[in-house]
This record gives sequence, C-alpha cells and structure tokens, in this order.
Amino acid sequence: MNDFIARIENIFRNATSSDELFDAFREAINTRVTDIDLYKILLGNPSLSRDEIKMFAEKLTKEIPGQAFNTFMWTASVFENHKDDYDKLEDAIKYYQRSFEHSPTNDLPLIRLLGLYNFDIDTLANKEILDFVDSRVISVNVKSRVYFSMADLYKRKENYLLAAKYLALGEKAAEREGK
Repeated sequence: MNDFIARIENIFRNATSSDELFDAFREAINTRVTDIDLYKILLGNPSLSRDEIKMFAEKLTKEIPGQAFNTFMWTASVFENHKDDYDKLEDAIKYYQRSFEHSPTNDLPLIRLLGLYNFDIDTLANKEILDFVDSRVISVNVKSRVYFSMADLYKRKENYLLAAKYLALGEKAAEREGK
C-alpha cells in the first residue's frame, strides 16, 4: 500500500495532464484512500484549472464527508494564493463561507475571510466579507478572535469608531471565554 500511496502522491505532485490526475484521483478514491493530506497535494497542483480544482474538491467532500471542513478550507487557501485574480478571490470567499457553514462554531473561516479584505480597492467582495462575518460571528465559540480581527481591519481602514466598537466586543467576549 505504501508503494501505491507514493505513486499516487508523485502523480498528484508532478503530473501536468488533467487526464493523468483524474485517473490517479479515481484510483485513490476507488481504493478508499482517505488521507486528506494526499488530496491536498492534488488540489494544489498548479496545472489544474479553477473548474478542475472545484470538481475535485466537490467530489472529495462527497467521498470523504468527514473531511469536508478541511477540504473546503484547503480549497479556499489554494484560491487565496491567487487573490489578485478576482474570480479566484470570489472562489476563496465561497469556499471559506462553505467551510464556515459546515462548522459554524469554528472562528477560523471567518478570520481567514477577513484576511481577504482588499484595502486598496473598495470592491463588492469587501462588503460581502464584512456582511458575512458580522452576521455569523454570533455562532462561533471563540468570538473574541473574530472581534479583534475586525477591530484591526477597521483600524487599518482608519475607521476608529468601528475599530473601538469591535475592540470592546472582543474584550467583553474574551472575558466570557476566560482569556
């Protein structure tokens, strides 16, 4: 089995042919390989198109549903690496949102979403990020980290009123969380 995994990993890491990647993926799935780290190598293969990355990610979440959160987070981070491309930025936002919807008590997707905020250009994506985070922070277990991240964001935007609001919310949440 180790030789099989090594062969699949080599293909995921080095292949430039979509057909070869798809065949190796199908073989790994049919052999019931559930090591998500192996599939992360595939999703990070630079020869894949946006649509191919999404296709593999969707198939992974169906085949290994227990790893859906990790798959969505990893897929978002793959797209985040190319956030200068607006389509890939939108994909990163979508996959962080999906990871949050899969685990609505986890603060990490919200914090990563805030990291996608564009301070240079005011875009619709910025509004979508802020609206999503602000409306969902209530469900996370560790709200303080999200509030402190929002305070930092507003401070960078030089909106000191909102920065102070979120700083106060973060401090109050941190007290409740015992931090």
